Amino acid sequence: MTNAYDEFSKKLDEKIVEPLRQVNKGRRLVYVTPPQGFGVTSVDWGKMTEMSDGYVSMGFTDGNKDSIDVKLTNAQIPVYWKDYTIDRRIYEGWRTRGFDIDAANAIAAAYKASRAEDGAIINGVTNDGTNYDFVGIYQGAVASGNNYATSCSIGTFGNLTSAINAAYELMDEDGVPVDSLPFNLALNSTSFKKARSVRNTGGNGNRELPDILELLNGGSVISVGTQVMTGQGFLCPTPAVGEPYLDYYLTSDFQTDPMTPMYQKTGNLGGRVFSAGVLRIKQFDALCAFSNLS
Repeated sequence: MTNAYDEFSKKLDEKIVEPLRQVNKGRRLVYVTPPQGFGVTSVDWGKMTEMSDGYVSMGFTDGNKDSIDVKLTNAQIPVYWKDYTIDRRIYEGWRTRGFDIDAANAIAAAYKASRAEDGAIINGVTNDGTNYDFVGIYQGAVASGNNYATSCSIGTFGNLTSAINAAYELMDEDGVPVDSLPFNLALNSTSFKKARSVRNTGGNGNRELPDILELLNGGSVISVGTQVMTGQGFLCPTPAVGEPYLDYYLTSDFQTDPMTPMYQKTGNLGGRVFSAGVLRIKQFDALCAFSNLS
């Protein structure tokens, strides 16, 4: 019977993978490592510190030497999960006659687990609404000091473009090569809808979005739904180039774990959808938050 449960769980895994790819937002924003193994419960990584400027001279002299200062950081790796049930008759129909699996409960649970992971990557994990056990990208950007807090009505043509340029200036002052890196602009869903629809009503009627995409150097404008509050957003390097700056250290990709029923012949099957991983921000200066969009 155990082998049958395992096979059923594998079929459920196949059912939930594609739906999760369509809705997962956090993993679109960061480089994701290959799964390291569910047994990995903590990870160390280094945060690079700023070095002094380079020299220009006709020859080499003493003094242009910095030690590479890396601050070692450790984090426990949380799990993201949600339990579900499967009707026993659906399971028996699949096992005996090859009926298609009704995976609605498992998929619904997978969405909830995925949303929990998104929240950890995008904003962070807090139990009291103030103190963060794990900072996400937005809270990490705020912590870095790169926070464009000037009031910005993005419904007015040109304002979001100006805000992005101001954010680039903040990162440029910290030595981040903003002109060479592609960035993603992540916005709350309300701001995202505004950004996509703004037109130059006082001129030729052109949309602002193409200008924004050009500024992002190949990145995208991404809605993160309500994972950040209305009026909030952030810039971060795209996953293609972002690994030196931040990544998502994945120990277990989403999968199902079947639970043996109490009643072997008639009990409904239970299960759990889970993943495990932690966001690692290695260079906070490569992030910039927007905290006062309207």
